[in-house]
Amino acid sequence: MNNKNKKRLTRIILTALGFLLLAVLIHRVGPEEVWVNLRQVGYYFILTCLIALGWIFLQSAAWAIVQSAFQPIPFGTLLRARIMADGITTLVPMSANVGGEAARAVIIRRYCPFREGIPGIIFDKTIESFASLVFLTSGLFISFIYLKIPEKYKISGLIVLVSITIVITVMIILQLKGVHGILHRLARIFPRGRQWFLEKEEILRQFDRNMRTLFRHSRLKLAAAFFLHFASRWLGVLEVYVIVRALNWPAPLVKVLFMSVFVVIINTAFFLVPGQWGAAEGASLLAATTVGYPAAVGLSLGLVRRARKVVFALITVIMMLAGKQKMKLSETRPDT
Repeated sequence: MNNKNKKRLTRIILTALGFLLLAVLIHRVGPEEVWVNLRQVGYYFILTCLIALGWIFLQSAAWAIVQSAFQPIPFGTLLRARIMADGITTLVPMSANVGGEAARAVIIRRYCPFREGIPGIIFDKTIESFASLVFLTSGLFISFIYLKIPEKYKISGLIVLVSITIVITVMIILQLKGVHGILHRLARIFPRGRQWFLEKEEILRQFDRNMRTLFRHSRLKLAAAFFLHFASRWLGVLEVYVIVRALNWPAPLVKVLFMSVFVVIINTAFFLVPGQWGAAEGASLLAATTVGYPAAVGLSLGLVRRARKVVFALITVIMMLAGKQKMKLSETRPDT
């Protein structure tokens, strides 16, 4: 079995374990109680979908600012790419969240070549990760001050924050120094990679030039992109608030903030689990019980958010089918 098949098998096993964990959680909490809670959410589910569309809109606006360092792209295209990227991540959990990001570059290719689209997406992802780090750090420390959080959760949260900080720092250093020089040195050490490096050398040089262009972009615009990503995280907090209130439970801001932050931290820690199936729902349950909610409320929160992801996955399927139909019509249209 080659490495590619081993990775695929590992992802299948992890996905299956995630579904098994989700089934166990529903069984332990009680399927009937969970179903009653889900029905109670009712029309508020539409509001959660609109909130999610709101943060995708903000993320698309931030991406538009970043990508404008090269050339403007129609905002509708960027918004569609963002929606489809999230949907593809849900539809194809085996991609380990990479497929959605790659899809963004493909969708905007009509307006932006890969040599500009890929650096723009990487740079946008870096800003998004930094904004997420600031949100998680501030949210976690506010929770530590105003809530009684078990020591083990505090330590776990801090470990994940340190890990995220290291990853972001490495990303920024690589982008500033340039991948060409790093890979050039590695090619000298490992002769097997020398031929590949020579074949891709010009592409790597172009990538580094485009990354430098992004770093020289307007500081004011980059700050605006950061705050848009930061604001999108707070819409995630609003989604949690709406769901908890729909379940007829009080939703103090500090508790809602902790639940939102804790779920993101757990999802980050379990990034190897494709789609975080089971892990995200378990995190919602654990976060809710930590701040005094019943387990059914936490699990229902996770399931409602999962259902919202499925809705956007279905929207992605419709967009993909519509795109294929449009392409077929353009191919069969007679010349005039």
